[in-house]
Amino acid sequence: MTADNHQRQDDMVCLPRTEFEALLEQAACRGARKALKEVGLADEEAANDIRTLRDLAGSIKTMQRTFLQTVVRWITIGVLALLVAGVAAKLGPFTPK
Repeated sequence: MTADNHQRQDDMVCLPRTEFEALLEQAACRGARKALKEVGLADEEAANDIRTLRDLAGSIKTMQRTFLQTVVRWITIGVLALLVAGVAAKLGPFTPK
């Protein structure tokens, strides 16, 4: 056995699967708590803050959709008004006889 192989074996840790899974879950929970704390969502109001953000995002989506619908309506009305004006100009009192 070489020195590198011996050193690698000394660095290895053997755990039963259940202990390994528990260790992973504990590390994941710590990481999640740390991430929430870093973004300011570690207090009692965090759930309410998240709900508020979701509501805000939903409102923004609704506003964008409504804005787009309004723009399409105005463009449609403008095109129809131009068509009506064109027909009126051809058939109406503005044409010489």
